[in-house]
Amino acid sequence: MRIELIDRPKTIDERRIAQSLNNGASTVVLQFPDDSDYEPHLLEEVNNACKLFGTKLRVRFYGHISNEFDCGWLRYLPDVRSLNLDCLTSVRNSPEIDRLENLEEFTFGVFESDLPDLLRFSSLRGLSRLVLAESRRNNIDLAHLAQYERLQVLFVNSHTRNIEALARLNGIKKLLLGSMPKRQQLGFVGAMSGLLSLTLILGGRESLHDLAHPRIQHLELLRVRGITNIDLSLFPRLEKLSIEDQLHLHCLELESANLMRWVSIWNCKNLRELSGLSGARQLEYLFVGKTSIDPDVVFSTAPESLKYLAITGYGKRKADELQARIKSLGYSLATYNREPPGLSATPE
Repeated sequence: MRIELIDRPKTIDERRIAQSLNNGASTVVLQFPDDSDYEPHLLEEVNNACKLFGTKLRVRFYGHISNEFDCGWLRYLPDVRSLNLDCLTSVRNSPEIDRLENLEEFTFGVFESDLPDLLRFSSLRGLSRLVLAESRRNNIDLAHLAQYERLQVLFVNSHTRNIEALARLNGIKKLLLGSMPKRQQLGFVGAMSGLLSLTLILGGRESLHDLAHPRIQHLELLRVRGITNIDLSLFPRLEKLSIEDQLHLHCLELESANLMRWVSIWNCKNLRELSGLSGARQLEYLFVGKTSIDPDVVFSTAPESLKYLAITGYGKRKADELQARIKSLGYSLATYNREPPGLSATPE
C-alpha cells in the first residue's frame, strides 16, 4: 500500500491526483500544517476534489503547535470523506465536525482536547474507519461506538473509558489497541465476532489469555511489555503473525499453529527457540531478524511448505553467507514487511 503526500498545496491539481492513483497509490493525502497555508478558495478546490476521489483522497490538518486549529474551516469541506485532525495541540469550534455528513474515515489526535462526547456526533456514526490517538486526558467515551454499525477498522490508543462497548461491534474486521495498561481487561475482544485482525502496540500484558479469539487470522504484537509466552492455541484460525520488540520472549511454539502461513519476527533479542517449526505444515513465509535463534536449527527443521525465508540481523559477512545459503536451498528471500498481503487496511 503506497500513500502519496502533497504538503502545503497552493492549488489543487486533480490530474496529478488521478495520475498518482492510476500509478499505484492507494491514497493521496493533502496536508496542511498551518492555517496560513490555506484560505476559502483553496478549501473549495479541495472539496471539489473530495467529490471526485472519495476516500482515496485524504485531507489532513496537523501541526498548529502554537495555535488552535479552528474547525470552522471544515465548513468549506462538506464533501470530505477521509479526514485527519492529528498531531494537533488543541481545537476550537469542534461541533463543526458534526456537520460533515459524508465522512467515512476519521482520525482524531488532539493532545489537549477535552471532548469526552466526541463520538456522539451523528456525522461519525457512518464511519468505516476510525483512529483515536492519545491525548492528555484520554477521556473519550467509547460507549457511543455501540451505534457505529458500519465501522470495520478501529484504532484506539490509550482511551479506555467504557471500552467494553467494543464487544458489540461485530462489524469490525481490524482492531488496533495501543498503550493499553496491564490492568485493563481486554476480554471484550473475544466477543467481536467479525474480527479477523488484531494488533497490540505498547502498553503491558502478562499473557494473551483475555485476547483469545476463534476467528482471528492476523495477530501483531509490537513492543508490549511483560509478555513472556505467546500461546498460539488461543487463536485456532491464525494464519499470519508479526512480533516485534518482545525482549522477554524466549521461546515461540508453532506446533499448534496448524493454519499458519506467514511469520515475521523482528528484534526479539532473547528469543532462542522456534519450537515446532517442522510441524507448521502450511508455513510459506518466514522472516527472522535480530533474535538468538540458531540459523542451523531453522534450516534443519523448516517445513516442506516454506517458500520464502530470511534470517538476518548479523554483521555483513554472516548476513551474506546466510543469504547465499537460503538461495542455494531454493528459497526466495523474504523481506521485512509487517503487513502481509491481503491486509492493507492498517491505519497509517
